[in-house]
Amino acid sequence: MPETLRLPPEAREAILEHCLAAAPDEACGLLGVAGGAVRAVYPAGNDSPEPERSFVVRPGDHYRALVHAEARGWEVGGCYHSHPGGRAEPSGADVAGALDPNWFYLVVGLGPDPMIRAWRIRHGTVTEVELG
Repeated sequence: MPETLRLPPEAREAILEHCLAAAPDEACGLLGVAGGAVRAVYPAGNDSPEPERSFVVRPGDHYRALVHAEARGWEVGGCYHSHPGGRAEPSGADVAGALDPNWFYLVVGLGPDPMIRAWRIRHGTVTEVELG
């Protein structure tokens, strides 16, 4: 049975709104996770020198998300980013840059019908996670 991550409608909407607003650059953010569910979405600024092709979460945004999540007993347990002209699948750069094997990696494809898909990336192996 595939792993499932619960993504409440308000979290899904917050992620999509942030990604659409950032286009044509890649949007990025972090996820507060507890009990197999996204509890908070933390939109972040993109500090990449090439934001139209990659993302780097601003350190201050990462710190604020960490403090907020930990104060509630959650963890920063994942991130999301958009592919403004691409599919909701991790790119080679996404796989290479995935450093935490315990995180959920959400990729938002912003084609004609925007889509969010979730992944685990563990030591170069990519496995899709069902969104519930």
